[in-house]
Amino acid sequence: MSVTLHTNLGDIKIEVFCDTAQRTAFNFLALCASGYYDGTSFHRNIKGFMIQGGDPTDTGKGGESIWGGAFQDEFHPDNTHDKRGWFPWPTLGQIPTNRMFGRVLDGWDVLDQMERLPVEGEAATKKKNKHRPINPPVIKSVTIHANPLADENIIYPTKDGPPQKL
Repeated sequence: MSVTLHTNLGDIKIEVFCDTAQRTAFNFLALCASGYYDGTSFHRNIKGFMIQGGDPTDTGKGGESIWGGAFQDEFHPDNTHDKRGWFPWPTLGQIPTNRMFGRVLDGWDVLDQMERLPVEGEAATKKKNKHRPINPPVIKSVTIHANPLADENIIYPTKDGPPQKL
């Protein structure tokens, strides 16, 4: 399963782990299909560590799941942030961490460009904007290439209930 993020700097193709992070993948794919990420920016850039985006409030503190809020954390031992290119969904649990539900397949050159963008740095008027790109890259649209959850008619009707097959 994969999606392509079409950004103003180029395309990034991402593998989505529908097998090991089903609820997170379902939420992400539903948001992609609705156009939720279209026009959102990458608002945080810490070179060599992460580039954060997809929040419609452009702050890193907003946005919602398809269920209207936080949802059950999903962790899998194979999905750990141990190298560049992992694709996380933030958790809201006691321990700040991320659910890894995908990884970059292609578009490393675009990721390189994003990492090289100048950030506000020490001149930022607010400390939280220290890693904010001066000209943030933007997600123009998202293409879903395949969705095995939809193909198998698997849905998650509630944020914490079991999956259902239609």
